[in-house]
Amino acid sequence: MKWAPLALLALGLGSASAASKNEPVSILPGGDAKSPISIEADRLDYFEKESKAVYDGHVVVVQGDTKLVCSKLTIFMEKSGAAPKPEAAGADASNRLKHMDCAGPVRVDSKTQTATADSGSYDKGHNSVVLTGHVVLTDGRNVTKGDRLVYDLASGQAAVQGGGSRVQGLFLPGSVDAPGAPKKK
Repeated sequence: MKWAPLALLALGLGSASAASKNEPVSILPGGDAKSPISIEADRLDYFEKESKAVYDGHVVVVQGDTKLVCSKLTIFMEKSGAAPKPEAAGADASNRLKHMDCAGPVRVDSKTQTATADSGSYDKGHNSVVLTGHVVLTDGRNVTKGDRLVYDLASGQAAVQGGGSRVQGLFLPGSVDAPGAPKKK
């Protein structure tokens, strides 16, 4: 199973290839860094001194084919000389993104893959995504469950931990068809 986009997907966060501040950043896994980022929420609070934007209340983020849904999304940005205006916080965050936290339930959908968790975070400095609490990763009918997922974007390595229980996986041969391939009956 290919978990690279799925692990990142659980937070809807940065792209490993966007190390330079001048490069566009995909804040959603599987999302095209050049695609627009749409963020909807019941409320947006912007804190200029902290360079922080907080989207609260049924947050929906879409970029390309990927969609993130969570209860609350907090975006911390690198501080710069001129602070962006609140209405530009979402667009500016893609290039100045420092850290993101998602309060759950968290769900990210990207093509055939879905990730759910109680919460998640992305740290650009460590180039990693962490999902915690009732983590469920699916690709078609294949399922992996654990209590914590740590995904290193640089190496592409993901580690699922069980917490107080064991990690569970169910993999069904032929359950995920290649894009464009005819469905098996």
